[in-house]
Amino acid sequence: MYDKNNITGKWLPVLHFHLPFVRHPESSKYLEEEWYFEAVTETYLPLLESFDNLENDNVDFNLTISLTPTLLSMMNDDLLSERLKDYIRVRLKVLDEEAFRTEGDPEFHPVTLFYRQRYKNWYEKIKSGGGKYLIGEFLKHFDKGRLDIITSAATHAFLISMVGEPEAITAQIEVGIQTHENILGITPRGIWLPECGYTEGLDAILNKYGIYYTFLDRHGIDSANPNPVNGCFSPIITPFNVVMFGRDPESSRQVWSSKEGYPGTPVYREFYRDVGFDLDLPHLTPLRHGSLKTFTGLKYYAITGQGNYKDAYRPSAAKRQAYEHGAQFVYHRELQTEYLKEFIDEPVVVSMYDAELFGHWWFEGPWWLEAVFRRMGENNFVKPAKAIDIADKTIYKLNGLLKRYENGDSIFSADILEEINKNNAKNGVFIAQPATSSWGGGGYAEVWLNGKNDLIQPFLSDLSVKLIDICKKGYNRVKYPEVLNQAARELILAQSSDWPFMLTTGQAVSYAERRIKAHMVRAKKCILMAVGEEPLDKDWFKDISNKDNLFPGLNAIGLYGKDIC
Repeated sequence: MYDKNNITGKWLPVLHFHLPFVRHPESSKYLEEEWYFEAVTETYLPLLESFDNLENDNVDFNLTISLTPTLLSMMNDDLLSERLKDYIRVRLKVLDEEAFRTEGDPEFHPVTLFYRQRYKNWYEKIKSGGGKYLIGEFLKHFDKGRLDIITSAATHAFLISMVGEPEAITAQIEVGIQTHENILGITPRGIWLPECGYTEGLDAILNKYGIYYTFLDRHGIDSANPNPVNGCFSPIITPFNVVMFGRDPESSRQVWSSKEGYPGTPVYREFYRDVGFDLDLPHLTPLRHGSLKTFTGLKYYAITGQGNYKDAYRPSAAKRQAYEHGAQFVYHRELQTEYLKEFIDEPVVVSMYDAELFGHWWFEGPWWLEAVFRRMGENNFVKPAKAIDIADKTIYKLNGLLKRYENGDSIFSADILEEINKNNAKNGVFIAQPATSSWGGGGYAEVWLNGKNDLIQPFLSDLSVKLIDICKKGYNRVKYPEVLNQAARELILAQSSDWPFMLTTGQAVSYAERRIKAHMVRAKKCILMAVGEEPLDKDWFKDISNKDNLFPGLNAIGLYGKDIC
C-alpha cells in the first residue's frame, strides 16, 4: 500500500471559463445575454465563494483557469454590469413573492429561502463593481499564488480551420494576449487552445508570442511523434519549446459522464425542472421574455430518479453528498497515482473541465471542488498543482539535459533525443510533435467542421484573404482606418467556434446563424467603405461600433499586415 508520508504525484486541475461575446444594446432585455448572467450567478460567484472559504480556513489550493478575451470583455463592460444587477434584483423580488407563497410548506419553503439568501449574497458582492468585481476577485487569488490565469484566442476561434490564413491565426492569438494584458494587467504564459484544437505549426506561433504551455486532449499526446511512453501523464515539449499537457480521461469521466459521473446522483439538483416552466403565476412574469418561458435559475427539485416524480431539493443533503464525492475523488487519485508510480517517477494527472459544469449544469460542483482541495490538504500523497509550475520544472529539466551539449546541435539531434527519450520516465522530459486533434465528439475537429456548418468556412476564408490583402498590399488605399479596424473586429467575431458548435448541436441555431451572417455582412461592408468602394455610412458605422465594442485597441493593418515566417 502507498506511503502517505511521501508526495509522489500531482493533480493538475484546469477550468476553462468561456462564453461567446453577447451584448445587445439595441434591446432593453435580450434572452441570450442571460447566458452570461446565469454563468455569473451559478458558476463564477459560487466558485469564488469556495476559493474564499478555502483561504479563510488556511487551506492551500492550486488551480489553472482560462479567462477568454470575450468573457473578460463582458465582465469589463458597464452596460452588461448594470443588466447583471437587474437580473439579480428581479430574482430577489420574485423570491420574496415565492417565500410568501410557500410559507408553511415544509417541502419547498426551505429551498426558496435558500435561493433568496443566495441571491442576496450575490447582489451584495456585485452591486458596486458589477463584472469588474469578478475580475478583481480572480486577480486577488492570482496575486496570492493560488490561481494560474491563462488566455485564449480572441473569440475562441477554432484555429485548425484557419490554417490556410496564418495571419488570421496570429491575429486571434495577438488580440487574445493584448486583451488579457489590458484587462488583467498580466502577460499570459499559457493559453487554452479553443476546443483543444491543435495541428502542426501552431506551437511555432505560440512560441513567437511568448506562450510556452497549453493543453490537448489525450490522443493529441498519445499519438505524438515520436510516441511518448508516459502518455498523458507527463507533459511533452514540442519542436518550438511549447510544453503540452494531455487530459486524463479517467478523472474527467468521473465528473463529466452522464452515466458514471457525479452530477447524476439522485440527491443533487435537477437542472431541467425550473420554475420558469413548472409554474405559471403572475409574479413570475418579470422572468419571462414576452410570452416565452425560459430557464430562470430557480429550481426546486432533486434529480430523484428517471420518472416524473421528483423530491424537493435539499441543499444541505446535497452539500454533504458533494463532500463525500470530493473525498472519493481524492481517494481515486491516490490509487491512480500509486499505480502510475510503478512506471513514472513524477506522474501528473491533468483534469480539464468547462467551468460552467460547476454550478450551472452541476449545481453542487463548487462545493465538490472545495471538498477536493480540503481533502488533498489533509494528505501528502497527491497534491494539486498549477500548470505554470510544472511547465517551468519541465523546461528546467530539459535545459539541464542540454547543458551537456555545447556544440550548437539542435535539440532534435539523434544522440540528444535518444538520451532524453530513453529515460523519459525518470527525467520527466519527452520531446515530440503532438498529433492533430481536438476534444469534443470524435476528437478530430468534426464538431466544428461537418455538414451542418462547413458552409461557413469558405466565406470566412474569403473575408480573411480580402482583409489580409488590403492590410499587406493595399493599405495606401485605406481612407478610413477606424472602419477597417471594425471590419477586423467583425471578422474576428464571426470566427468564434461557438457558432459552428451551436449549429452542430442544434442549440440556439437561429441565434448562431444570425450572428454569423451579421458579422460577415458587417465585415464585408466595412472593408468596402474603408477603401472607398462604398460611401461611408456614418450612422450605420456608429451603430455597429456601439454593438460590437470589444477589443478597443485593435489595429487591423498592424495585425494582418505583418509577414508570417
